[in-house]
Amino acid sequence: MPKFNLKKIKLPAKTFRYIIAVAIPLLVILASYFRAFEAFELATLDVRFKLRPQQKVTDKVVIIEVAEDSLNKIGQWPIDRKFHAALIDVLTAYDVQAIIFDVLFGQESNPESDSMLIDSLKNSRRVYLPVALRLSEKKGDELFPEASNIESEPLPGLLEVASGVGHINAITDIDGKRRRASPFIYLGDKVIPQISFLALCDYLKIPIEKLKVEKSRYIQIRPDIKIPIDYKGQMMINFAGRWGKAFKHYSFVDILTSYRDIANGEKPAVDLSELKGKICLVGLTAVGTHDLNPIPLQKAYPMVGLHANLINTILSNSFIVRASRSTNIILLILLSIAIGLVVFKLKPALSAPIAIGIFIGFNVIAFLLFAFFNVWIDLHYPLLLILAVYITCVFHQYITERHKRQLIEKELDIAQRIQKSFLKETAPEREGLDIAVLMTAAKSVGGDLYDFVEIDDKRQGLMVGDVSGKGVPAALFMAMTVSDFRFHAKTEEEPIKLVTKLNDQISTESTSGLFVTLTYMMIDTQAKTLSIVDAGHLPVVHARKDQETLLITATGGMALGIMDGVEFTKHEVRVSPGDVFVLYTDGVTEARNTKKEEYGEDRLKDVVTSCKDLTAKEITDKVYKEILKFRGRAPQHDDITIMVLKIK
Repeated sequence: MPKFNLKKIKLPAKTFRYIIAVAIPLLVILASYFRAFEAFELATLDVRFKLRPQQKVTDKVVIIEVAEDSLNKIGQWPIDRKFHAALIDVLTAYDVQAIIFDVLFGQESNPESDSMLIDSLKNSRRVYLPVALRLSEKKGDELFPEASNIESEPLPGLLEVASGVGHINAITDIDGKRRRASPFIYLGDKVIPQISFLALCDYLKIPIEKLKVEKSRYIQIRPDIKIPIDYKGQMMINFAGRWGKAFKHYSFVDILTSYRDIANGEKPAVDLSELKGKICLVGLTAVGTHDLNPIPLQKAYPMVGLHANLINTILSNSFIVRASRSTNIILLILLSIAIGLVVFKLKPALSAPIAIGIFIGFNVIAFLLFAFFNVWIDLHYPLLLILAVYITCVFHQYITERHKRQLIEKELDIAQRIQKSFLKETAPEREGLDIAVLMTAAKSVGGDLYDFVEIDDKRQGLMVGDVSGKGVPAALFMAMTVSDFRFHAKTEEEPIKLVTKLNDQISTESTSGLFVTLTYMMIDTQAKTLSIVDAGHLPVVHARKDQETLLITATGGMALGIMDGVEFTKHEVRVSPGDVFVLYTDGVTEARNTKKEEYGEDRLKDVVTSCKDLTAKEITDKVYKEILKFRGRAPQHDDITIMVLKIK
């Protein structure tokens, strides 16, 4: 049976890139389905809570808070229960609809005060007391959460006379904030309702025991009110606003003193008639006490406010509904396709702004859905997906472009070797002459050119030129020029005639629009003369022994390839031992440093003057090193060619 070696199996680069392009969005989709980054998603939800407009608030709910002012007047917490009894009596006298205590009465206190509280509950018959449950860590098969035992419940005497008893357990999310409540919690074979939910059902005259949970995870309250619950049996609390900004608040002690003032015929601090028909929530709100917890809107929020918001959410029928997992996944797939098309079809300059536009647009849509329709669609996962898909697509394009660039660079490397083959790597060795040359291209290939012509035993020709432009077009034009130059150099010894014929041929045959500047020198060692023909090129640096260094320019020269029939002139110089002549291209004098300063002819003259006693090779290297030193970290922007002729 044949054996397969998995190590030898290699995927094509294109296939691998497509696998990555599919795998990354798939990972984000799986993270969304399993809600792996729920803390981040909850953070985006909190931002939407804070930015949305003011929510509708019912006037049926009021909060009676035991704040700092109350504790300063009636004692530290827990306050004497006779004050709770007095509050119940006042609220009952003014015909409130329900009194909900977010205060545990699980331990006996002063017998007289406990008795007063029991009597007040018995007379009122509209007081709801809380029970605290210990939730089970294990999720059972039931729809709603399960409790393992009771942590605190009202005293037996209070249980007998309370209108109802409900739990006050608020669910803590993964980030420690309170956003949810369970309408019901199972305790063995009992079902314990949430205290404010129980009071509201009584307020609406709906028997809580007859409520049914639909298969679509809704609790039907009335035909027009359906409470959505999640898979854990919890409902989202739609917080209407920050503490003190939504519901009507009354001070615990002000309620009591106002009742006394009315009895004494004095003006009360609170118009108690405002409380008629209200659902009154009583709880501890003093700063630094145990009943403050973080919610989406703020870090410290009294939990009595959670009950108020739960009732308001149901009465105003403003339930927050989270989009299903399948809906969120469909959105993720559509976003993946949109971002992928944008990045693959458009240029980077356009794809980035459009991707940012999609990013912003999705944020706006998600916010508007939440702010005006209470629809919560996941925001963190789509934003993560947009970023991941965009980076993946850009990476895919980068790899593709890099592969193309590598092919181009490989071709340019071949072109560079071909170009170098047109140029003689070493200068000729002639008796009485010392010649050296150096060329570095700004790109892989360049437009500088040079050549040496051995006319006879006594005469030597040297040529340096520079094609207009850079890169491949200049390199091709350079190769053509060198070939034509060598052709005419074989048949024409006179410098002017050689340059004239070269210009006529280039002007006639070239259609590229390029041209070439060129300097051709012929040294006659017997006659001790140097003839220079300049075709629009740069001056020749002439350093003489014990004399000033000069710049030699032959007048009347025009660049080759512009027009035929041009007449060129020749400049002759008498030479003597020790004379140095330097030919160069504009990559030398126009070399720039980081301050955008050019190297210039003066610096070149100074360097040649300082090292004219060296060999031609040493002079060439010295000039190039000085250019590099001057340029510093600035990039080379043009080809550099330096040719030195020294008379021995």
